[in-house]
Amino acid sequence: MKLSTRDMTVVSLFAVLSIIGAKVSLPILAIPFTFQFIISLLTGIVLGARRALLAQGLYLMMGLVGLPVFAKGGGLAYVLEPTFGYLIGMALGAGLVGLAVDRLDPQRTGLKPWTIVPFNFLALALVYAIGVAYLFMVMNLYVGKDMTFLKTIQVGMIPFLVNDSIYCVLAALLGPRLRRIPSLRS
Repeated sequence: MKLSTRDMTVVSLFAVLSIIGAKVSLPILAIPFTFQFIISLLTGIVLGARRALLAQGLYLMMGLVGLPVFAKGGGLAYVLEPTFGYLIGMALGAGLVGLAVDRLDPQRTGLKPWTIVPFNFLALALVYAIGVAYLFMVMNLYVGKDMTFLKTIQVGMIPFLVNDSIYCVLAALLGPRLRRIPSLRS
């Protein structure tokens, strides 16, 4: 896979935006909300599938080699964090959204917000499917806390649904405009 200097720069920029999105947190009703999910959606919309997966993969690799880029630090042991599955889901969700926009708008000039909203929600479903399943596994098998799957959904999905749904719509409104910026094209 050959990458231009521009591609490497843009991929790195979106990896850094993912770091910032993980570190900025707003506590609402005792639940910390980060901007990671909306950044992952924008990564897919703006960069397309290949570069989005590279950016999210770079972010994950930086964290797993020990750089404190994740919300709670970094290192290989982070795979045992109950929330690590959401990071995997966001990377794959960015790739899914990127694949959709690559097909819907190959010229990068005509993407309409309403056409990408369903794919953002599909990415959200993917994030929750992987994240909740991972949370369930880690809590029950590693942490040793008996947690039913229903309780895992109540803890790992329900509190975030409204916020993440808003992110799906906001990313659909903002992403197509960013996608048309010449310097972000490959």
